Amino acid sequence: MINQKEFNRRLNWIILIIGVIVLLNLLSIALTLFTPLSYLESLRITFGSFYVLFLPGFILSFIFFPKNKDIEVIERLALSFALSISVVPLAVFYLNLIGVKISLLSSFFTILAIIVLSLIIIYVRLKKNKDF
Repeated sequence: MINQKEFNRRLNWIILIIGVIVLLNLLSIALTLFTPLSYLESLRITFGSFYVLFLPGFILSFIFFPKNKDIEVIERLALSFALSISVVPLAVFYLNLIGVKISLLSSFFTILAIIVLSLIIIYVRLKKNKDF
């Protein structure tokens, strides 16, 4: 059984995730209305941009600044874009040097690996240190 504080924290995360999905969907609809793109193309652009340019850096920012009191929200958002823009191309570039061809699928799995490895590091830290 979870207490009320933990329930509210989880509910806030769920609301935030739903809000981001709705916002990206509205942006896709706006792209569809004002450009010659189809809805699926605009959906791919918006969600792909979020996946490539924001999500890896956002999760990596929790490794470097684990507590919310260490860094402000706007700083975390700016750092998320900067980390994503620096880490994702480097990872794809170095994988290309060792023989992995650059394609949509290899880039997708490279970014997914960055996200999953970052989440594993955060999880291990959480289990090891309750003050995280």
